[in-house]
Amino acid sequence: MGAFFGHALPGAVFYLTGFWSLVNVLRVVVVGAPFIHRFWYPIDTRLTQKPVEPILKIVVCVIGVLIEMGHSARWQIHDVEGNFINMNDLQHSTMYISFIVASFVDILSEKSSKLRGLDALCYFVCFSGEAFLFYFHLHGREMVDVQIHICLVVASAICGVSAVVARWKSSNPILSITYSLFVMLHGTWFIQAGFLMYPPFHEKTPALNLMDPGAMMYVTNLFLAHILVLMVLLLLLYFIFTIITPPVKQQKHYVKHQKSDLGSPMYKTVPSSVHFYVDSD
Repeated sequence: MGAFFGHALPGAVFYLTGFWSLVNVLRVVVVGAPFIHRFWYPIDTRLTQKPVEPILKIVVCVIGVLIEMGHSARWQIHDVEGNFINMNDLQHSTMYISFIVASFVDILSEKSSKLRGLDALCYFVCFSGEAFLFYFHLHGREMVDVQIHICLVVASAICGVSAVVARWKSSNPILSITYSLFVMLHGTWFIQAGFLMYPPFHEKTPALNLMDPGAMMYVTNLFLAHILVLMVLLLLLYFIFTIITPPVKQQKHYVKHQKSDLGSPMYKTVPSSVHFYVDSD
């Protein structure tokens, strides 16, 4: 992960999954359909009943593991003298593997109601485990590098806590929106870290001076700016959905359109053609 692409890949995955979750939650909130929190949403196409999102996350994470460990000669973790090597690659790979496990649990929990809630536990372990890894990922690093990673630790920890709370109070869409926003923040900050430490256009944008005290204040301010931008995006999306969604008074009623094999009834409004996915409890 010690390159721009190594930060951009997980960052893009986190951002896109958080954005897709936010969009689906807002669609339900604006229409007023029944809501139950979930960690992935079907795609409203012929692939409706297929777990496309978890499968994509598994594929991307497997690619991430192969790239990370591909940097390590023969996947070695110690040299001939017994000294540990390639620990950065090992920690990054551990993060990817944890989300592979969580994605498999996503699929299984939709197949069996007995596993419902295990997905929240897995995501708590994934995000809090990532925060734990990155907190102890900073030995001997420059102070600005440490500051960048501490911001990532904060975002990861909040994602883990909000995952559990959103599942616990699963009918409260505000908690699901919170979870989605911080997953997006997690992603955007991953990408931002890549730009700060490994600028892809280094000829025009020099790398940050990692020993500059002023840069630490800049990084802190930048982290808050990411939060503010995501809040503006939330308001913008909400405004867009209130425009494109028929007012509640014009909607006759909610019709249970069909029930997928995933155990999630699909609702549609009349006369709207937009579909919403909620769990049946």
